Amino acid sequence: MAGWRLWLPPALTKPRFRLYTAGHLVSVIGGWIQQVALAWLVYRLTQSTFLLGLTGFLLNIFYLLLGPAAGIVADRMPRLPTLILIDVILATLSVGLAVMALVGVDNVNAYLAVAALIGVANAFEMPVRQTLIKDIVEDRHLVTSALGMSAMIFNVGRMVGPSIAGLLLIQFSEAWCFVLNALSYAAIIGALLAMRLPRASAPTATGAQPAGLRANLSVLLAFPAVRYLLPTVVAIGLFATPYVPLMPSIVTHFFDGQSSTLGLLMSAAGLGAFAAATYLSLQPGYGRQIRMVSLAPLAVGVVLLGFAWSRTLPLSMLLLAGLGASVLVAVNATNALLQQSVPDAWRGRVIALYSMSFAGTAPIGGLLAGSLGEHLGLAVTLTLNGALIVAAGLFGRWRLHNHPEALRGLMRSLGR
Repeated sequence: MAGWRLWLPPALTKPRFRLYTAGHLVSVIGGWIQQVALAWLVYRLTQSTFLLGLTGFLLNIFYLLLGPAAGIVADRMPRLPTLILIDVILATLSVGLAVMALVGVDNVNAYLAVAALIGVANAFEMPVRQTLIKDIVEDRHLVTSALGMSAMIFNVGRMVGPSIAGLLLIQFSEAWCFVLNALSYAAIIGALLAMRLPRASAPTATGAQPAGLRANLSVLLAFPAVRYLLPTVVAIGLFATPYVPLMPSIVTHFFDGQSSTLGLLMSAAGLGAFAAATYLSLQPGYGRQIRMVSLAPLAVGVVLLGFAWSRTLPLSMLLLAGLGASVLVAVNATNALLQQSVPDAWRGRVIALYSMSFAGTAPIGGLLAGSLGEHLGLAVTLTLNGALIVAAGLFGRWRLHNHPEALRGLMRSLGR
């Protein structure tokens, strides 16, 4: 018995987190099924690449636009009831999509409006859910392992969900994909209720809470992890993530343009991210995280530079696996440090700022990369993006290691 426990992610030793993992996995797979089906439906109705891109933009841009409000909600509202309410809203929106598809609504604006509402709900769901992670694992030293497990779940969903969606779209219609996603929310809601977390109000901060966006931002920037680590996450969100929406064009211009090649390259990135998530999930604490957040961004930039000029499929797959792994390590290790180093009363706002920095900047990065790709070419665009990430990583490493008070402040905030 003791032998297999050595290979069990530390967070999974907690019964509550095992419940959360099971429910969240079902919900994530359902979310990917819906995302693929919605994109397919929009493209089938319009044959418009622009509207396809707009759908993805609406699903993600609200992380950036509503981040401050979402963080305040996560910190000042009762977290468990708020998360359950958001999940109910998301399930209701999925039912709405299913009804629209079943009755044959062909006005794409209706589907784009629902996509925007889903984006708004998700912008609030992420910080509220992640503020509960420490309560679920009951030990802040297990946050790294828990976030690693969450990343594993995301990548399993990314691999399994689209495959299920493809089979459903062949045999049935988009409506049944939406129905399946609506039903999947029962798993995470059931898990949250079964955990019997205390239904307490959000934590009360010591001292007066600042009013206004500028005052809140001033307090947030006083935390060393926010001030010294998040700028690199912004660079990764802007310049590393755009390879995903550019991938169909990359396959066409760099390789043979076959869908099978696209599948191999995306699978390689997913497997790399999954391997990195597995590694993070096995970490018992925060011992290696500062080194990770210092070195991983440099790896992201270097690997992206190599991928920009690779025209050999096996080498490109290897480079994309490295890219997926290094991006995941950089952003998840930063997320873990943020959650472990800030007071509980500020955790929601810090997580919202993190989601703004990464998920919120990704749509803007995709638009910038698409525009540059048309004018400068894909290879030059990817090279420029890689170089900017390397520069940001070097600057962040210099700031952290050449300002002793920054490193000492970060270590103090981690209780070391």
